[in-house]
Amino acid sequence: MELKGRYVGLRTWGLDFGSTGIKAVELARTWQGYRVTNYGFYPYSNAEKERTSGEKLQILGKIFPGGSKEGKNVIVSLPSQRMMVHQISLPFRERKKNQQVIKFELEPLLPFPVDQVIIDFYTGQDSPHANSAMAFAARKGDLQEQISILEEAGLDPESLVPEAMALFWLVQNLGQKISSGALLDMGHEKTTMVVWHDATLKLVRSIPVAGRAMRLPAGQRLRNISPADQGTKETMLPALNRLADEVRRTMMAYESNPDGRLVEKIYITGGSAALPGIEKIFGEIIRRPVAILSMEESPQPLLKDVPGEYRHILAVALGTAFWGSTREEERINFRQEEFASTKKAKKAKNRMTLLLSYGILLAILGIAAFAVDFYLKERRYQDLKGEIRKEFLRAQPGVKKVVNEIQQMKNLLREEKARVNALGGLSKSTSPLEIIREFSTVIDPGWKVRITDLVVEPEAVEVTGEADSFETVNRLKARLDKSPLYKEVQLKTARASTLENVVEFKLQMKRGI
Repeated sequence: MELKGRYVGLRTWGLDFGSTGIKAVELARTWQGYRVTNYGFYPYSNAEKERTSGEKLQILGKIFPGGSKEGKNVIVSLPSQRMMVHQISLPFRERKKNQQVIKFELEPLLPFPVDQVIIDFYTGQDSPHANSAMAFAARKGDLQEQISILEEAGLDPESLVPEAMALFWLVQNLGQKISSGALLDMGHEKTTMVVWHDATLKLVRSIPVAGRAMRLPAGQRLRNISPADQGTKETMLPALNRLADEVRRTMMAYESNPDGRLVEKIYITGGSAALPGIEKIFGEIIRRPVAILSMEESPQPLLKDVPGEYRHILAVALGTAFWGSTREEERINFRQEEFASTKKAKKAKNRMTLLLSYGILLAILGIAAFAVDFYLKERRYQDLKGEIRKEFLRAQPGVKKVVNEIQQMKNLLREEKARVNALGGLSKSTSPLEIIREFSTVIDPGWKVRITDLVVEPEAVEVTGEADSFETVNRLKARLDKSPLYKEVQLKTARASTLENVVEFKLQMKRGI
């Protein structure tokens, strides 16, 4: 079965190679949020026998008729029973540095030589220790087997991720309301258990209790069974009891850990979640709240068009498809070293080519901008130089040869200043001509004043003269007080002369500049 949709946006395929068949989910991001736009469950011809690679290739050909030509973004989950998981402390805070030493940190804990495994790690958000991580390791032989089938089908998956991480991403994107919980994915051959607290994965375990041992015979129901059929129920209890014992011991070890939290509720998903009443029976055995993982209460219309009987079967595939929407520190990828994706390398190469093209374009634009700016400045300089020459010729119309207007103008000003200073006209020390000119300016034409002596010193000027009255002398002093050339004016002498109507006076002015 499959669903065809026409939704735009980023699309990601999640693949789950289960023990009974291959599950595939295409997740698209629409204006309403994430939504399943395609899905498929393709059972093997005989689930009890070893599946051949030929049958898997046929199924992959049905899911992806065009292979890699379709440009699908494919993420594949790896079975939890083939994963080695360890809690470790990393030496650095930077993820890139830890990726370089993770093998050496995990080497003492592995049952295989470190060169035979691929390792990646997950770091949570609320870990009390910033360097605490959950390391996942997979044998290269298992990865090679998985990748070979995909490559033969013409696929180049972007990432291979642990099944446990896919289940954790599923729970997070379904928006479960409890802060601390556990999820059991009851598959046909094993049960995968994950425990989380808030937005952090805390525990992962693969439990070798098969879901097929819990199956009822055809036509039997678990709910409302009659006393005569009680034996049918009893055939399920050994498997459920073994699973409950394993789950109980696992949670006891987790909750007693200093970093552990009390598990509020246990959720069930996977193919066995379809067994009627299994959550009630399992809850009674384990004596904890147990419920089927709800996929209808999601804040996003994820599975709106997927029939209810298939939703739990597709749980791992759906969680795998959420790989692209997770945080960077959660993006575990086993496509490393010799298993690195050629598609990813091509993307990186295209990205580098694009960045290089942008860099060349920016360099060209920078050079062009510099050239234009230089041209405009040169043009303004030439215009300014033309204006200077025009003003120079206007000031010196008789000049026949112009070499450097500014320098020639400076030379002319220097010569003119020397000529004026020779006549005492523009000296900063106030020349006698300026003093006399100042006197001629302040003396009213109706006054009778005669200057008989002028003494010019560096800091003062003394003027001796005659006036027709004391009032005229006082008026002269008052006007000189207002002159900007002097900061102080003193009347040294003022007396009547032996001549009639003549007052002799002497004024001393201290220079202001």
